[in-house]
Amino acid sequence: MAVPNPEQELERVRQVGKRGLPKVAIVSGPAGFFRAEALDVLLALVPADAELRTLDAGGEKAPRGGAEIAEDGDAVGDGEGDIDAAPTGQLGDEVLELRGGGLFCKRAFLCVRRGDAWLKRHGAALAAFLPKIATGCGLLVEVQKLDRRTKAAKALEQAGALFEFRDLYDSPWDRSRSPLEAELVGWIVQRARQAGVPLSPEAAFVLMAQVGKAPAELVAEIRRLVDQFGADPKRRPLAPDDLRGRLTTSFESNPFELAEAILANDERRATRSVRAMFDRGVRDRKGSTMDPGGVWPFASSWLFSALAQAYEGRQLLDSAVPARDLAGRLGIRVFQERFLEGVTRNTAVRLRLGLLALHECQRALRLAQDEPDVLFERFLAAWFRGRPVVLATGLDA
Repeated sequence: MAVPNPEQELERVRQVGKRGLPKVAIVSGPAGFFRAEALDVLLALVPADAELRTLDAGGEKAPRGGAEIAEDGDAVGDGEGDIDAAPTGQLGDEVLELRGGGLFCKRAFLCVRRGDAWLKRHGAALAAFLPKIATGCGLLVEVQKLDRRTKAAKALEQAGALFEFRDLYDSPWDRSRSPLEAELVGWIVQRARQAGVPLSPEAAFVLMAQVGKAPAELVAEIRRLVDQFGADPKRRPLAPDDLRGRLTTSFESNPFELAEAILANDERRATRSVRAMFDRGVRDRKGSTMDPGGVWPFASSWLFSALAQAYEGRQLLDSAVPARDLAGRLGIRVFQERFLEGVTRNTAVRLRLGLLALHECQRALRLAQDEPDVLFERFLAAWFRGRPVVLATGLDA
């Protein structure tokens, strides 16, 4: 059976949610943007008196014979490992609490993000556990790929609901038809109308051609149009000429560029890098856009490594080790000039402050105090503008 249009599948999520959250909900498919939107819809339906726990399983290793999991948490490789035959592993407390809540709540929900490897490892044990999930409790699992032929997958689907999201088609199936009839063009028109900046199909096509085909990137551009034109659903649809000089050229970034900008003390470039990563995504090793949930762990991990290396280098430099020997002492074999610039531009105190500021943001994320992009902005405020860092109290500037 063909996978429906992702917007139709999102509407099905809403309709299922109106009847109450199912005991099990699996959100799958290659379209990370729509998977994230579906999870937001489902999480908003979790009762206020229930305990909600979120598990980001992107760093979990796939069992032997399963697909390899990339840094963004998505499965790569053949992925032919059978979750029925995979080692069952021991189900954690976060799963066992679904039998009737935790210490303070009688209702519990668990949301597993980027759960491809987690499901391969625990699929068999999870299938056996499903009948024990109590009424009023529920399990939400997000995966990029689910092999529906396996017993575990069938058990999960029978226990609740499966939602599958594919990418939007950027050209009509019938190539003799106008490009303006492409599924993605129609989606841009729909989202722009909902945002209050109606676009003609021609203008939507221009936006797609200039900005790109990633839904997150297109939505971010529509928000910029709202900022420029204002929201007015009754306005006539904007034409291509109305967008002339208004659209941004697609700009992408990655954690390497972010770390370089921070160590070079280039606030404008660092801010632009953060916004580009969260608005437009990050490319993984295959050239595909990384799952949004993988941006923070990838970027924060790389930034921590870059700051730590620079801090070690600065300590050596301050202890009279010649600058020309720093890279060799620390085993740095590539981009040695860039590394040395980061060391000489920043004092040891500032680099340590940066490490503490990043650690503070990581703690805030674990406590669900802010969104990842907001936390990066908080880090930049500490690094560039001296925002106080609680963990650095008493550290001399």
